Amino acid sequence: MTPDWPQAYCATAERLASHAPNARLMFTGTSACVDAIFPVGPERLARLLSRPADPVGAELLDRILDRIWHGRGGELLTRWPEGPAWVFGLLGEPDRYQVGGTGPQASWALAALGARSVLALADRSAEQLAVIEPQALVCAVGTTVPASAITPRGTPAKLPHCILEFTAGVAHPDLTIGRSSRIILRFGDEPVERDEEYLALTPGLAAGAGAGLVSGLNGLGDDNYPERAWVLALIRAWSQAGLPVIHHELAEFPSVVRLREAAELGTVTSVGLSLSELFMLAGGSGDPRLLARDVARRCGAARVIVHADDWALAVHRGDPGEQAAVLLAGNTLAAARARAGRPVAELAPSPDATYTADRPGDTPLGDGWRATCVPAPHLRAPASTVGLGDTFVAGMLLAESIS
Repeated sequence: MTPDWPQAYCATAERLASHAPNARLMFTGTSACVDAIFPVGPERLARLLSRPADPVGAELLDRILDRIWHGRGGELLTRWPEGPAWVFGLLGEPDRYQVGGTGPQASWALAALGARSVLALADRSAEQLAVIEPQALVCAVGTTVPASAITPRGTPAKLPHCILEFTAGVAHPDLTIGRSSRIILRFGDEPVERDEEYLALTPGLAAGAGAGLVSGLNGLGDDNYPERAWVLALIRAWSQAGLPVIHHELAEFPSVVRLREAAELGTVTSVGLSLSELFMLAGGSGDPRLLARDVARRCGAARVIVHADDWALAVHRGDPGEQAAVLLAGNTLAAARARAGRPVAELAPSPDATYTADRPGDTPLGDGWRATCVPAPHLRAPASTVGLGDTFVAGMLLAESIS
């Protein structure tokens, strides 16, 4: 019997909204940045299709257009300090600035529901604090305080990200956008948020916490031992303190080698990645259930979660019902953000959402491993595609933290 997915998502929405304010504490880290958002309509699409004289800009445009033609989002790294100014010159001022990074985006989504999270934040410049969710907790002088209580100091540690946001159906005589997505343009290597107060304080809070997040290793340069060592120390401290869920959310890396190094970082309980990242990690396409099982074995994780446009998959050795609830929660928050264009407290799925039947099936995978997969409430033309994966992670952390 086919489940009534709209009903299942309405029930999940009600449960999350009612329990979020009383959920256990969550730790969100370890990356933060400032995003400059450029929705791409017909005029900006025409500018992207122009041929600028600047050779670095022209090469970057070729890479952007290749992704548009193939309906692929993701991240592009160009080590070019003048890059943000070049994008502003080509596309005009961004429509808005907002927080970037998986941890801060997750904290933003959790705060919209009244849930508590502690954010790793070493960069406390005015520019970074201006976009941090005011109610997100940060560590200061041996305790946690709202980010709004922090006095800015220092200069930004990173260049802003420029995010090009595409909506299916936007047209130019030479090109029509076929898939709603976003392309993140990064212009330099970026440190993780090595917040020493966070490292010192959060293990002592682990007994009352539900889950912790690590992320952001894709921004590191090649000489990244100190950054990796800091994240490893954090994972070990959380694990020794008994934090029940330690989730490592991967991202698009500049090379397969770097992605595999990050995936095998340390003893986390859960690993998350997109479908395209799974194929990159595996070195090719195939049954995502089997590929995710291989990742779990290689990483020593109890679970791997794969999020695609219209479904989410968990490969695990636990209870299928519990894992389905985690996936439903992630999809619920992401779909609500896609509908509204930002994290919101109204989580009911859109009546226009569709639920695919073309997804990996629930099945045993051998040696105690199982696959659990649910469709997502999919909108062909969402209000925004920025931060949807990060908001999915927020829903997953929340489901793990509701008693």
